[in-house]
Amino acid sequence: MTRESRKGANEAWFRELNERLEDRAVGKQRQSEAFEIVCECAREECTERIAIAFAAYEAVRGSPTGFIVVPGHLDPTCERLESSTETYAVIEKFGDAGLVARIENPRNGEEGSDGAETS
Repeated sequence: MTRESRKGANEAWFRELNERLEDRAVGKQRQSEAFEIVCECAREECTERIAIAFAAYEAVRGSPTGFIVVPGHLDPTCERLESSTETYAVIEKFGDAGLVARIENPRNGEEGSDGAETS
């Protein structure tokens, strides 16, 4: 497994955790409110939390290579910045890390998660 693949696998694990956090929050909070997720960066020691609105979270999840990280946690060797706010950045994985992200996408088979790579 390449270094980029390992980074992609680590981030995919955080994405899957955040999917569970969203599922739990949906039953407890109004959809207009924000909920907390963990940073989906490749840093294994990172435990930073991010407050994000449900709609913004779902918009990122529309792409199998899209991830949400704390500003400054982008890894330019396998990620590019798509957009950012004061509290989080939306990044896109590419190369081996992008391939792992598509394979490990917990929403494979759902509408809007076609697995196509964008460049």
